Amino acid sequence: MAEPILSARNIKKYFNVSGGTLKAVDDISFDIYKGETLGLVGESGCGKTTAGRTIIRLYEPTGGELFFEGQDIYKIPRHSMKPVRRNIQMIFQDPYASLNPRMTVEEIIAEPLEIHGIYKSEKQRRERVYELLQLVGLNEEHALRFPHEFSGGQRQRIGVARSLALNPKFIVCDEPISALDVSIQAQVVNLLKNLQTQMGLTYLFIAHDLSMVRYISDRVGVMYLGMMMELSKSEELYDHPIHPYTQALLSAIPIPDPEIQRSRKRIILEGDVPSPIDPGPGCRFADRCFYAIDECRKVTPEFKEVRPEHFVACHRSGEILAGTAAMTK
Repeated sequence: MAEPILSARNIKKYFNVSGGTLKAVDDISFDIYKGETLGLVGESGCGKTTAGRTIIRLYEPTGGELFFEGQDIYKIPRHSMKPVRRNIQMIFQDPYASLNPRMTVEEIIAEPLEIHGIYKSEKQRRERVYELLQLVGLNEEHALRFPHEFSGGQRQRIGVARSLALNPKFIVCDEPISALDVSIQAQVVNLLKNLQTQMGLTYLFIAHDLSMVRYISDRVGVMYLGMMMELSKSEELYDHPIHPYTQALLSAIPIPDPEIQRSRKRIILEGDVPSPIDPGPGCRFADRCFYAIDECRKVTPEFKEVRPEHFVACHRSGEILAGTAAMTK
């Protein structure tokens, strides 16, 4: 297999809070290959967005290594990150909050070009802005308008145009469709797929819409309470989930076939998500897992390959794969 464009190794992001240490991202590892989309899913508060922001150093990591094109960018002094930032960009979740209301669309999209000194003349910069607007399905007339004059879907297109201004190689898409109407979500996702094909982009696509993640992603990682629980190719994960948490998540996806939907068994998780503040040893999911045994509560499971390119952090993954694991609750 080709060398990954990005490799995350044991990344941690902790926050000091009044009750102790909040472990928002705790020792996650994965690779992303050129031209692919890695989906990152999990329930609200599991650490997906924090992981994305830590990867591009909007948050400084507590620990770990992040190799981009073979270089550990966590070892680069923060003031020397400018060349790296040209190749790593982000599309933010909220198209209403991520655009400066006092700037025109032209100023918003041109800002990264000015910061990096890409074009010396204003004419060249304006032509590049027009080119980017057309690329995302808008036109030159939109350049002099302000963000409040656009719909949510149009604003997110402006955010996409801004992220493309510097011709990056890797983009973190932080729930880019969650604030949009359902009718607009597919348009934005199709735009991202088309841009990826045209420009050879690589995405980390963070979302909680499991159906949309399946549509856009080549591989999918599942997070729970700051840790990676499962990672594999998209179709493999959706057709053969191994971790009990992944199985519960996927059982909640409605299927547009009444016969199949009626015959499906929904997995209802009991209990509440434990606190991410100073969690003890063991599997974070153990208190809600039907398969949990004493070992699960005492020893943190290793994130390991249990099938080709299918990684799981579960002590009982072998038994679940073999269909011999008994529920203990």
